[in-house]
Amino acid sequence: MKKLLLALPFIFAAQLALAIDEQDEKNYTTNYTTQLKPMVVQQLNAARPEMTATAVESEANAYVMRMASCQLNALKDFPEVYRDKAILPVAGGADLAQTTQNLNQTILQDIEADKLTKDQATRMIVTAQESVQICMNS
Repeated sequence: MKKLLLALPFIFAAQLALAIDEQDEKNYTTNYTTQLKPMVVQQLNAARPEMTATAVESEANAYVMRMASCQLNALKDFPEVYRDKAILPVAGGADLAQTTQNLNQTILQDIEADKLTKDQATRMIVTAQESVQICMNS
């Protein structure tokens, strides 16, 4: 019984970690869509001037939500160190482009330090890109 009581904090900590992950995912999606939506609206307005503002808004919302979800799922397959550098800053409100640039810099530094091979990095990135494409097209 004493051993069970000693394990309880770890069980609660594990549950808390899962809850934080879910919150980070929600925050990532929210911040990603907020940052991406103005660009999507601008592109839709330029490409399809016949669309009403309401139609553009609706299509933009659907697209950015789908893109955020697909991107998040692809990033979750990265090794933990890269996944955290890709997801957590955006979940915290950081600029998406800057976060991507920082991640790319980390990957390059890890290649130079022989922590990661060019083939591993390429495979990781290509797999993520393919995952996003498949997700967006399904």
